[in-house]
Amino acid sequence: MFAWINVGTVVAQKVPVPDSLAIAIGRDTLAVKVDTLSSTHLQSDSLRVDSMSVALTKEPMFKSRIKYKAADSVKFIIQNRRAYMYKETQINYEDMELKAYITEFDMVSKNVYAEGGRDSLNNIIGAPKIKMGRDEFDASKLSYNFESKKGVIHEIKTKQGEGFLQAEKSKRYADGHIDLGGAIYTTCDADHPHFGLRLSKAKIVPGDKVVFGPAYMELLDIPLYPLFLPFGFFPQTNKQAVSGLIPPSPGMEMSRGLSLTNGGYYFAFNDHFDATILGEIYSTGTWKVQPTTRYMKRYKYSGNVNLEYGVYVSGEKGLDLSKQKSYSIVWSHQQDAKAHPYHTFTANVNYSSSKFDQQFNFYNQNTNSPNNTFTNTKTSNITFQQKWPNTPFRFSTNMRANQSTSDGMVNIDFPNFNFSMEKIYPFRKKEPVGKPKWYEDIGLQYDATMQNTLRGHEDNLFSDKNLKNMKNGFQHKIPFSINFKVLKFINITPSMNYTGVLYTSQIRKTFDADSIVNGKKGVTIVDTIRGLSYAHALAPTISVSMNPKFYLTNMYGPNSKLMAIRTVISPTVGVSYVPDLSRFFNYHRELLDKNGNVVVDKNGKVQEVYDIYKNMGTYSTPTPSSKQTGSVSLGINGNVEAKVRTDDSTSNVQSRKIKILNNISATTRYDIFRDTMRFDPVSLSANTTIAGINLTMSGTLDPYKLSSAGTRINQFASPRLTRMTFSTGISLPMNNNDNKKDDKKGDIKEDYTYFDVPWNISFDYNLSYSKEQFVGKFIQTLSFRGDVKLTTKWSLNFNSSYDFEAKKIAQMQINITRDLHCWQMSMNVTPFGPLKTYLFKINVKSATLQDLKYEKRKNPGDFDRTVW
Repeated sequence: MFAWINVGTVVAQKVPVPDSLAIAIGRDTLAVKVDTLSSTHLQSDSLRVDSMSVALTKEPMFKSRIKYKAADSVKFIIQNRRAYMYKETQINYEDMELKAYITEFDMVSKNVYAEGGRDSLNNIIGAPKIKMGRDEFDASKLSYNFESKKGVIHEIKTKQGEGFLQAEKSKRYADGHIDLGGAIYTTCDADHPHFGLRLSKAKIVPGDKVVFGPAYMELLDIPLYPLFLPFGFFPQTNKQAVSGLIPPSPGMEMSRGLSLTNGGYYFAFNDHFDATILGEIYSTGTWKVQPTTRYMKRYKYSGNVNLEYGVYVSGEKGLDLSKQKSYSIVWSHQQDAKAHPYHTFTANVNYSSSKFDQQFNFYNQNTNSPNNTFTNTKTSNITFQQKWPNTPFRFSTNMRANQSTSDGMVNIDFPNFNFSMEKIYPFRKKEPVGKPKWYEDIGLQYDATMQNTLRGHEDNLFSDKNLKNMKNGFQHKIPFSINFKVLKFINITPSMNYTGVLYTSQIRKTFDADSIVNGKKGVTIVDTIRGLSYAHALAPTISVSMNPKFYLTNMYGPNSKLMAIRTVISPTVGVSYVPDLSRFFNYHRELLDKNGNVVVDKNGKVQEVYDIYKNMGTYSTPTPSSKQTGSVSLGINGNVEAKVRTDDSTSNVQSRKIKILNNISATTRYDIFRDTMRFDPVSLSANTTIAGINLTMSGTLDPYKLSSAGTRINQFASPRLTRMTFSTGISLPMNNNDNKKDDKKGDIKEDYTYFDVPWNISFDYNLSYSKEQFVGKFIQTLSFRGDVKLTTKWSLNFNSSYDFEAKKIAQMQINITRDLHCWQMSMNVTPFGPLKTYLFKINVKSATLQDLKYEKRKNPGDFDRTVW
């Protein structure tokens, strides 16, 4: 319930008033009672009070109304012009809001005083909270003057970004600035923080920042004077972002020497765009600059651009000193799904000079991902897609770039276009009537693409020679097919695929018998003929498949726990045929001499038949099969399940299913037109689960014999096992509910038992066997990984593998972390393998103080490196 104080009227008057007036605020009613400070007993019908003259001015005491409330009571002392409020009190005046357990208000001096109360256990409750505009503060007690807007706040606490600012005593001035005494800034949320930056002088500038003078680090109440700052500032939370300096981190390496890294400046332009410029420099002369920007428009798009440029210096001056320039461009752009329903634009660009990762990023790799250091290829893609509503048509254009960092070669595909039509059924009626006709299932598609490819070394990618040799082409395909069933389980699928390609050049070869090259008489001259030409082909196919299912069930008696076993067998038979149409679509030419005659060898055979479009574009020549082909595929699939009775008499379910074999299959193919060995090897596979452990097996059986030389011959024999793989894995989890909590917020304590340790360990085993000829070979691998939470604060995870051939542990990675409440400690170790590394790190969790850390690391082939 709220009330208003509105002091001030037009004339002065003499009014009778009681000694004191207390208003008790209940749930439903407002009861007013009159008390007296004298010993006179006041009757309800003869109320006597002293009168006093109250001179009321024309001007009100306060510029604005004061709105107040209390959960328990509000008491007015008229003689002293004071008001007292108790329990969950609140005062609102202009842009100020004050909440406290007890509030005292002096209407003469215009001061308000607030403090907390205590509960039955003597714990403080209802500590004052004051909000002025967008700034909020917690305190143990405070006083504030409504007229001067000055105040004193004891044990102030306010949130600044991801951190907290605390002070023993603070003074607020009329302009809103607050001077802090005995202040500390920390990201620890404990009432008594474990660490912080002790500020000798500090001032809060409302809505802007907190500036401070000399400061030093304090850890567990111990001052660390060497960790000293002459001045600084913290941006306040009511701003989206604040521009400012980013301090660098010092370090030392063997190859690059002393260093200052990750220092620079942050630019906060607006809510949609910001930028950062970072740099690093080394005593050997190596340096790098890294401008980065982020952009975002809600419900439209978001992205970031990261540019890096640097000079890597190696060797010794006067001996083998070298300087190499390197660069990197990374751009990521995502369109919000709500931006547009019919077109999208995305970009993922990752392009750099071939030596960039080796010179710069190698030292920045996380030890948990050492393989990233040896990445040899990079891929970039920019795509725009458009679709039209209520139509099957789609359009897209993109640019792709593939870069090999091992040799510096680059392939760029640009511009690429694709126009497609999803499958339509042109003979279907809009409103089906009766049984559909067979021709209504005829489906038609269309796909057209244009591609341009530029290839070259990164140093001269856009040279005249590369641009002249740029490959391009246009291709479109029109596939149509129909599918219908016979006897419910026989599928017949005739199809036709038309392919056409547009070329900008073709080749002609001529044999010059009079020329001599390398002492050999006769040379073939290849001429490139510029100009548009079109090649096309038609490829009809027909396939027939049959896939029936058979169910075999064995039933057992009522006294048996096993009720039934069901086996599902599904044989598959498929026939496919492709006719020879090469005589209708032939783009091969015989080699001619200068007189136009066919060149033959000494045996009278044509010396060469060549493809006139070979390597002339981005698409291969659309030549159909040069001979008729046909095959019959054979296979069988199956699974086995059992039904058993349950022992639970209270359940309505009397049985349950158990899978014995999840799947077992065997497949092969018979080539109708092959001259010899028409059967392909038989492929086998099986999968089952036993006691929660998955078992998978696959293999290959060859039905043909081997000659004494170890080659396959066209004679059947007992099937030979030429390949077999077996794999299994097991996970052993122990997920205990971690109900242990710190008995006081922020305390660092160990709380565990020997038998209550959550853990998860997994093993994967793979066995492979191969015997292509007479000698077989086994290969075994065992990998294992685990995650163990030793206590509520300590955790350990690892992964490794065992090399059975070398009989030793292969690559291993171990990660140990310790939660220090507001800090975190981690140890990453790779003790085995070619990349032996370690990284020991203690850092503050909050990103605000991310540079407050200690690192001790060793990279492969490097000295130990320490970073503060």
